[in-house]
Amino acid sequence: MPDGTTSFAVGDEDPSGAVRALAELGFRFDEPRTVTSSLLDTFDGRLHRAGLRLELHQGESAALVMAGTGRVQAHLPVGGSVPRRVEDLPRGPFRGRLAAIVDVRALLPQLRVTSTRTTGRWLDRAGKTVVGATIHTGTRIVDHEPVDAIGSMIEIDELVGYEKRAHRATEVLERFGLVPYAGAALELVAAAIGLDRRGFTDSATVPLEPTMPSLDGFRAVLANLAATIVANWQGTTERLDTEFLHDLRVAIRRTRSVVAQGKRVLPHGVAGTARERFGWLGGLTAPARDLDVYLIEWNGYTASLGRDALAALEPVHALLQRRCDAAYVSLVAALRSPEAPELISWWENWLSIPVVEPGGLHAGRELGTVVGQRIARAQATLIARGRAIGPEAPAEAVHTLRKDAKKLRYALECFAGVLPTAPRKDFVQRLRALQDNLGEYQDVEVHGGQLREISSELHAGGTSADTMLAIGQLTERLERRGLAARAEFTERFASYDTDKTRRLLDSMLDGIRR
Repeated sequence: MPDGTTSFAVGDEDPSGAVRALAELGFRFDEPRTVTSSLLDTFDGRLHRAGLRLELHQGESAALVMAGTGRVQAHLPVGGSVPRRVEDLPRGPFRGRLAAIVDVRALLPQLRVTSTRTTGRWLDRAGKTVVGATIHTGTRIVDHEPVDAIGSMIEIDELVGYEKRAHRATEVLERFGLVPYAGAALELVAAAIGLDRRGFTDSATVPLEPTMPSLDGFRAVLANLAATIVANWQGTTERLDTEFLHDLRVAIRRTRSVVAQGKRVLPHGVAGTARERFGWLGGLTAPARDLDVYLIEWNGYTASLGRDALAALEPVHALLQRRCDAAYVSLVAALRSPEAPELISWWENWLSIPVVEPGGLHAGRELGTVVGQRIARAQATLIARGRAIGPEAPAEAVHTLRKDAKKLRYALECFAGVLPTAPRKDFVQRLRALQDNLGEYQDVEVHGGQLREISSELHAGGTSADTMLAIGQLTERLERRGLAARAEFTERFASYDTDKTRRLLDSMLDGIRR
């Protein structure tokens, strides 16, 4: 992305003539040094989408450089270890700017190169730098095949207010027959090797036709979900960030839901095995994910308790972290056992080859008809169960409704390709508002139960009275949040159970039902 930096690929040719021309223009160059440079971004390309570029340069010292379209470059010295998360960085504007985009995602190297770098500056009469230049020689890509050697590159950095001088520098290089590239040297290398910097996008939606056979449509949806499971597998086992497990878990749950909806579409034996085995796999992910969410929400839960209470709750937080670590150990062991990879291999193989065994009763029916019926049925179930929930209904009834809402949401997302876009988006927006409330209630119920277990464990271990008092305060806060969410449910559900929602549903389904 253009951000005031222009690069030129010199390749195997000698760049000394172009460098001398820059020196004659006024550039002064430092001594060359060997540097390893990495282009960093999240797994899902959040920085790239935001128009930012983040580089890590490691040599005698290490520094992060952040740049973007219309932005002044920002530099941050870092220690010897490569920063993986935003919280690894010192507090300040640099970290704050990154955190607003990256959130909980890890910073991962998309590309890593080594080169001999010579840094130059064009100084005005007052000794102020007006244009920057970097000469890269002997550039090689680390851990990449088949392209490895890049050779030499020249990078010109335009500074705000001195665009004309930067243009003069690029004109000098163009006279040597060099072709300008609007971007930094690392971006030039990325483009040369065809690196897709957009990252992995987790979308449940695939192209579908309402008139296609249902079996073909269901297989296309399930193949897309399988790709998401595979894409997030390694990041989960390596525990790179919490979103890998989240996305893996959601893809597994969507798979289970689609398989259940397709019990009369998919071959009976395949559907039965998939439901059972993906149920097992999904169950493996639950403990670690629940504790991840607890730790993510911890600051929000404890924000107004006061400094003394926060200090007293440190044993609780530490125990939550240890439990989360233990849950991940168990999860990773299961994911690396023969059973889990064999399940994925079997599933991918079935989804990739032509179907030999006969499908279910509805395998040949038009996809739009089958999907329309499934969505209408899921909505009817959600409405009936929601209307039955009164003030005295048990928490289990609310949790069941939450599952019903998820099943409907998954059908809308996974089969969006056969639904008209505008009414679907409006319908999902209304459904999401209900789900937010149900999710809030679920979280505080689960976390309240975990807090009671931790309280008993710490009390038995002889923890301090201050900690037990602080646990009582936190328990009270969670209970209040749960009561507030439960009280709000009546209003949220009433806003969903309306004529407008019904009209949106009809508008979605009228065009695909036969």
